[in-house]
Amino acid sequence: MEKLFIKETLNSPKVILDPSKKRYEISGKSFPENSRAFYQPIMDWVKDAPEIHEKIMFSFTLDYISSSSVISLKQLLSRIKTANEAGADIEVLWYYDPTDPDIKNIGEEYEQVVGMKLNYIERPV
Repeated sequence: MEKLFIKETLNSPKVILDPSKKRYEISGKSFPENSRAFYQPIMDWVKDAPEIHEKIMFSFTLDYISSSSVISLKQLLSRIKTANEAGADIEVLWYYDPTDPDIKNIGEEYEQVVGMKLNYIERPV
């Protein structure tokens, strides 16, 4: 599979999906002008994830998530669940700041709505 890299901006997170380095992460602030357009290449990449025949540790380390990004991230997690059902082995690591429970709460809501387990990791303060 091809590597996908999206540079972080003031409004959008950094995305690294690199099978050769076994690095899969989305990090930063997520409030791009058009969340659907921003996350579409990531969703397309995940659709092909069953081609990777090894465990993928997909890290989400988000400091802020806008309401439109909440919807796009839910769709992305649904796509990850679908990829897992098609034979991929993707584990989601959901990093959060313990002094700001909002990001963890969003992850817990995703678990219920999408029906997929997330692994919560407390970030050092």
